Amino acid sequence: MQILKKERQIANSVISASRKHFSGHARTHIHEFFEIEYIISGSGTCLVDGRAYPMEPGALFLLTPANTHTVRDADAEMINVMFQCGYGFPDPALPMLCAPPSSLFLLEEADRPLMLSLLTELLRVHTDNISYAHTLLACAMQKLAYYPHAEERKPLPYIQRAFLYITEHFRSGITLEDTAAHLGLSSTYFSELFVQQTGMNFKAYLDSIRFSHAQNLLSFTDIPVCTVHAYAGFGDYANFSRRFKRLVGITPSAYRKRSKNRQTV
Repeated sequence: MQILKKERQIANSVISASRKHFSGHARTHIHEFFEIEYIISGSGTCLVDGRAYPMEPGALFLLTPANTHTVRDADAEMINVMFQCGYGFPDPALPMLCAPPSSLFLLEEADRPLMLSLLTELLRVHTDNISYAHTLLACAMQKLAYYPHAEERKPLPYIQRAFLYITEHFRSGITLEDTAAHLGLSSTYFSELFVQQTGMNFKAYLDSIRFSHAQNLLSFTDIPVCTVHAYAGFGDYANFSRRFKRLVGITPSAYRKRSKNRQTV
C-alpha cells in the first residue's frame, strides 16, 4: 500500500493532469488530495474502499483523501487530474467533493464530449495558466453536480466547505478552531452552526471520518495494524485501539482478520 503525497501546497490548484493509457494493475493506495479519473475508452475494474466499479467509456471516478483505491485488469485510455481544494469551487459542486454517496459518475452519451473537451483543455493549460485550469476544473465539477448524487437536503455552503476542509485535512491535527478560521467564522458561531446543520458536534464528525477510513485501511490495505492510526489521523495507537474496540466491538487486529476472512470466502 502506498500513500500519494502532495508535492506542492498551492490552494485551489491543479497538482497534475495527464492523458494516459493504463494497462494492468495498480495496487491499493490513498491520496492526500482529490483525484478525477475519466475513462475515455477500454475496460477494467476500479475498487474504491473495497467496492468494485466497472471502468468503461464515460465513467468518471471522483476520489477523495478518505478513499482507498485499487485498479485491476485495466486496459483503458483515461484522463487523470489531481487537485487541491479551497474556496474556488461553485456551491452546486460542493456536495460531491464533500461526501459523494458513490465515487462513480457514469456520464450520458450527450455529456461526454463536453467533459472530454473541458478536461483536454485543462491538460493543455494547467502548467502555464493555473487560474484558467482551475476554472475549467470548476466547470467540470459543476456539470457533475447535476447528476443524481447529492441528497435533496443540502447543508449550508459554510458547512459544505467545512466538510471539504475536513475531508482534505483529517489526517493532520485539525481542530474546530482551525476549520472556523479557514471559513472566516468565529469558533463559537461555527460550532453552533455545525451542530444545527449536522446533528453532531465537530469532534464527533471528525472522528466518524477517521474511524471510517481506519476501517477501510484495515479491510483493504496491507498497512501494519500498529500504524493504521497514523494514516487515519489519530495520535497514538493505544488510544486509537481502545476507542476502536469501544466503537466497533473488537480490536483493530481482530477487525482486520475478520475482514480478510470474509474476502477469501
